[in-house]
Amino acid sequence: MSDNPLMKFMINLFAPIQLKKPLVVPTLPAECMYQIFQNLVDQGEALHPYLLINRYWCRNVIPFLWARPFDDNLTPENMHKIILVYFSSLNDTEKSELGDFLIQNSYDTELITELFQQGKPLFNYPMMLQELSIKNLELFVHSLIFRYNMEFGCQMNQMNQMDDQLNFMTSILWKLFLRNSINFRSFRVDNYPDHDDIPELSSYLKIPQNFGLSNISKLEIDYSTQPMLKNTINLLKMIPKLCKRIQILSIKLPRFENNSDAIEAIVSIIMTQDRLKEFSLEGVENVKDSQSIFQALQSQVRSLTSVEIDRVEITTLSLYALAKCTNLENLKISNCGGLRIQDITNTVTTTPSTIDEMWNKIKFENLKKLHLEKLSKNTIISSLIIQTIGKSSLRELTMDVITQDTINSMIAICPDITHLTLLNYQPSLHDHLLSSLFQSLQNVTHLTIQIPISISVSESSIISGKSLPPSLTYLKLQCGYQKIQLDGLLSDCCKTKLKVLIVDVVKILYMDMKGITSFIKGRAGSSVKYLGIGGDVKYNCKVIKELEELKEKCGVCVIPWYEIGKW
Repeated sequence: MSDNPLMKFMINLFAPIQLKKPLVVPTLPAECMYQIFQNLVDQGEALHPYLLINRYWCRNVIPFLWARPFDDNLTPENMHKIILVYFSSLNDTEKSELGDFLIQNSYDTELITELFQQGKPLFNYPMMLQELSIKNLELFVHSLIFRYNMEFGCQMNQMNQMDDQLNFMTSILWKLFLRNSINFRSFRVDNYPDHDDIPELSSYLKIPQNFGLSNISKLEIDYSTQPMLKNTINLLKMIPKLCKRIQILSIKLPRFENNSDAIEAIVSIIMTQDRLKEFSLEGVENVKDSQSIFQALQSQVRSLTSVEIDRVEITTLSLYALAKCTNLENLKISNCGGLRIQDITNTVTTTPSTIDEMWNKIKFENLKKLHLEKLSKNTIISSLIIQTIGKSSLRELTMDVITQDTINSMIAICPDITHLTLLNYQPSLHDHLLSSLFQSLQNVTHLTIQIPISISVSESSIISGKSLPPSLTYLKLQCGYQKIQLDGLLSDCCKTKLKVLIVDVVKILYMDMKGITSFIKGRAGSSVKYLGIGGDVKYNCKVIKELEELKEKCGVCVIPWYEIGKW
């Protein structure tokens, strides 16, 4: 053999070609394959290419692809193909029923042949289903119906029968899923916008052989834009009889809609769960209805860890009921009215008799994350809620009321806070308050400041970098349409060790970009490793040049504009 290194390399490179044995791809245990594919899915990677490696890889990839097949970002062509695969999974009786229905609705025989020509599928695809939205299922079925009405030249009057066809096909698929989907974990109750009500599904849930919804851990009820009708309410009334393991419950109801049957069903769902952990509610503006729901949450006092409320008429009595959830760690209240500080007689004898006494009794001892936004015209409410938190437990706070009262409450109650978001920062009103706040909060590592669009900001009005806490490692400025000068803010950040800097404006100016570059190149900003510039993605050539220089010479990672919201 030649001693020439290049020749050795070439021989070793092409040596496998001389082997008569085929190259074998190593086989990993199924558990390892699962972890690999799960990590790829979490990172947003497509798994389809791995289907073609060999049969073993194919068998391990298929369950991931069919766990969440109803992606509304798919093309209509792929939507209809997925429905065809599920139709091929029907039993003989269901196929016969579907065929008769299509013939009765004047479907072309060529279509009927295409629907069933695939034969028995290689895998039990319905068994792999983990997530299902009724609206997305109807969207996929609608795509198939529309395609064949157009492509096979069906009569135009058949389009008037769209609802009947949609109901029948959705129902037969629903029956298939209930019978096979033992891995069903997440269920979303909503409906297609062009369809008045969901198909009648509750009758299928009464069949003992159906696995149904007994294993779901996440239930979403999304009717924020339309009222619930008969079939939807009947479905919700069946859920408490079948589902006892729901851990995440999300409810969105239409505003000003007072449906006592829907509220009664929701209350029943809450009270029948073994261990509800996360709960969110939106759109209940009737005080009686909202109070019934919050009283029901007391059945989950030991398990509930997160509550998020939006556009709900929440009273002090409801807040008092929530405070009994001793393990509550996350509380978000936004766009809510009803909280008061004045005395009014309470008719409930088992609770304190006045609003004042109730506020004194409300204690969120273990709360770690609090979000308060657009609660009441009375700014004292935000301060009172902060005072209900167990001292030193809170780590993350988001609020839009910056007053002396809220500042004093934060300093007294939240000395160990690490993440702070200020949503309604008005420089001329709040600068002196923030200076005193940051002098007291020495552990803040993440700071987000949002300036309202209506506020006019000048260079001299931006908070000085000298006021920022020295512990700060993350700074995000959400400035909207404001044209701000960053020199005054960044040049004074001499005490902080920023690692992440995000400037989210509609249009970044070159002078601002130049100030950011000078800051990062200087001693004070040399710790910055991640930079995000939001807003207009069409940067001018000067801004692009500055960004390239920061990447090449300073090793800064520039966050893509579409990922800034995740940071």
